[in-house]
Amino acid sequence: MVTSFNACRMGYYAKVQEQILRDLGYKFKFLKYKSSDKGVIGVMRAIKRFTNDAPWSKVIAAYRLGTGKLKALDDLERKVEKTRAVELEKGLTDRIFREAIQAIDAVADLSSLKQVVKEYFSKLDQMPKNPEIVPLKVGIIGELYVVMEPFTNINLEVELVKLGVEVRRTKTTFFSEWTNFGSYLNVLDNEKKKLQKFADPYLKRDVGGHGLESVGEKIRLAREYDGLVHLAPFTCMPEAIAQNIMLTTKEDIPVLTILCDEQLDKAGMLTRVEAFVDLLEWRRRRKTP
Repeated sequence: MVTSFNACRMGYYAKVQEQILRDLGYKFKFLKYKSSDKGVIGVMRAIKRFTNDAPWSKVIAAYRLGTGKLKALDDLERKVEKTRAVELEKGLTDRIFREAIQAIDAVADLSSLKQVVKEYFSKLDQMPKNPEIVPLKVGIIGELYVVMEPFTNINLEVELVKLGVEVRRTKTTFFSEWTNFGSYLNVLDNEKKKLQKFADPYLKRDVGGHGLESVGEKIRLAREYDGLVHLAPFTCMPEAIAQNIMLTTKEDIPVLTILCDEQLDKAGMLTRVEAFVDLLEWRRRRKTP
């Protein structure tokens, strides 16, 4: 489990999870990825620690292959985001993507991985598409985990696609952005600095979690997207702050906030999402001469 040390509650999760498991009688070694395990060397040391002091040659090789697979999956997912909404045969994009995931999982070296990625990019390029469709573009912003985890957000991306929407996620919600070499050269820190400039008229400081990023993303994406879905864990303070600030900004882009907890069910979420997409379609028709 990763941990945290700032205003986000993530720093508390590992302690609670470990205590629950021990109270249930499990005997185990709890692996924590600490804040000190940053940078290439820190990550390598953590992997070595988690694998019972495996040889450095194996650690480095596994790290290169693992991060290569992460990048391959994210690159394909970005392509899938654009393809789903314009496919002629519904569900074909997801079938190709599932095949790609299995193929990527099976490869054992970087050379084979490169060939697999090339093959499935080609399949996505060649699949039949409807040239007449101009889908609505909806961005998903908010707290990192609930944006990235389909189980928690009840597969929101796929449900939006079923409504004819092209879904986009932001840069920092792809795992490969956190594991490529550039990340260790503060690429993501630079991304946060860019978003700080957009958020600055409304939010002057980091409020923890991804609250600042949510505000900045709304302002940055206002001209590119038709609408935004803002996801947040129930009672998440940074996202609650962002939600209230986003109501007051001057940018003319609708935002639907969905709080994710054990009470969120598919029927309730779909009702809200369908109404939101109807609103976006009405706005587009109204703006079209």
